[in-house]
Amino acid sequence: MRRGEPILVDLGCMIDGYVIDQTRTLVIGGLEPELQRAYEVAEQVLRATEERLQPGTISEHLYLLALDQVHEAGLSAHFMGHGSDQVKFLGHGIGLEIDELPVLAKGFTYPLAPGMVIAIEPKFTFPGKGVVGVEDTYLITETGFEKLTVTRPGLIVL
Repeated sequence: MRRGEPILVDLGCMIDGYVIDQTRTLVIGGLEPELQRAYEVAEQVLRATEERLQPGTISEHLYLLALDQVHEAGLSAHFMGHGSDQVKFLGHGIGLEIDELPVLAKGFTYPLAPGMVIAIEPKFTFPGKGVVGVEDTYLITETGFEKLTVTRPGLIVL
């Protein structure tokens, strides 16, 4: 690991048989401007998604909203991978397994419902430079959501 290089830490754990997932980006010193901006967009995508986490929201709509934000930021080529390694989702259900329904992706029209648990993980990949992003896990409640991941938000500068 070198100064200025993003360090992506994907933390998963199991409590009483249930899985939780979170990602944080760390850096020694600071990120170069392109990576810093991408990290900020990842945080913005996560916050905009949180605003829509409520029963009845269609999972596909959350993904399409994220795509719009990423396109407006000019970062589509780096969103959720790069080139042939790019994946086409924003998040996924999580519980007894690390990947469950609903998938936050095009073509998945599941409405969110109370009791569902989802991980939302906007990330950006820059070949030769690294990956930046964030991931948190949420319980959908009757009135919105409860954030289940408790690691402090934001870029962690070492």
